[in-house]
Amino acid sequence: MAQYNLRFLAALGLALTLSMPSLASSGGSMRVRIFVESACKFINSNAINMDFGDLAHGNRSINASTQINCVNGTPFKLQLNEGLYAINSQRRMKHATQAAWLPYGLSVSPATGTGNGQNINVALTATVKEIDYQSKPIGHYNDVVILTINP
Repeated sequence: MAQYNLRFLAALGLALTLSMPSLASSGGSMRVRIFVESACKFINSNAINMDFGDLAHGNRSINASTQINCVNGTPFKLQLNEGLYAINSQRRMKHATQAAWLPYGLSVSPATGTGNGQNINVALTATVKEIDYQSKPIGHYNDVVILTINP
């Protein structure tokens, strides 16, 4: 009886081998694709603080910087909004406790360009003129401006 069982298993193994697809290797191709989009981002997402400090006399300019990174070939445009207290496109800081506003200027450089996949340094310059603050009440003045990047 043992001999019969062995022949049955061998026949079953042969039947399974004949019904299975060939295990021999064959060649073929596979397409791999990606689309790289135009994109830009700020490298340092922390808030930028520009502080004129204490002013008594003279015009004052202050500088700050950040970095952006754009995919190679991506044109970009940096924009500053007018802030919270602008009037007729003139940015103004508001006095902390009084109804008083102090005009100031703000610029960004470069404002436009084309990304190269590397970090790009961005300079911000704020200016205030003595003639604009000499007649204002003493105290703290503030504004919030949003800097955006559009690829």
